[in-house]
Amino acid sequence: MVEYTGILRKSGMHPKTLRNQLYSIKMYYQWLVDTGQRNDHPCRDFYLKDKINKSIAVESLYTKQELENILNTYKSKLPLTRNRDKIVLSLLVHQAVTVFEIIHIKISDINLQKGTLNLPGCIKTKARILPLKAEQIMLLNDYITKTRALLLKNNQKPAQQDKESLILSVRGTKMRPISITAMFSKPLASGQKITPQKVRQSVIVNLLKTGHDLRIIQAFTGHRKVSSVEEYRQTGLEELKTAITKYHPLQ
Repeated sequence: MVEYTGILRKSGMHPKTLRNQLYSIKMYYQWLVDTGQRNDHPCRDFYLKDKINKSIAVESLYTKQELENILNTYKSKLPLTRNRDKIVLSLLVHQAVTVFEIIHIKISDINLQKGTLNLPGCIKTKARILPLKAEQIMLLNDYITKTRALLLKNNQKPAQQDKESLILSVRGTKMRPISITAMFSKPLASGQKITPQKVRQSVIVNLLKTGHDLRIIQAFTGHRKVSSVEEYRQTGLEELKTAITKYHPLQ
């Protein structure tokens, strides 16, 4: 395990991803022990102390135009889930929702007549009602009346949460956070890789750049503290450093 984690570190893997990898391996070995295929657990007491850098890498975020291009050019792998995936991506780009919020959106949270999305809130974000774009309303109407109904048919015994959830898996079940992230695992034609967190961060930074008030951004994104939004702000010197890092010809 020590040698394996060393290889992953050298590959440049993010400490958080490295921890997730270790957790998966631990769960696998625990399953082997529980099913009697092993008598020992080789990494039960193996822990990582890699420090996770929580600072926001502003220079790597998407501009407003890049977000629009991503939304307009993205294509799902499966024709059946094309509308669903487009809706998820549009919610990330236009409403800056979190993955946790997406999987908890119910059909009843969508009001197509008023063109609004109700986000009940969770531990990290506050409840809020956000307007939907015209193209989102059309997409949602088509998805709810056609695509979602087909997805739900794939579930022979749907639970109540499956019947209520807006976003369903191919098997007609409520989706998990990891499944939402996996939608965008394949890099785009431009070589860019989409991550939901990076999209949300990009939206916030772009709003700040256009001069929006901190409190308005806080209400829009659901942050519980305005200080969370302030973390995205850059001073003039920091903006210069960002520009040099991103555009300097010798980089």
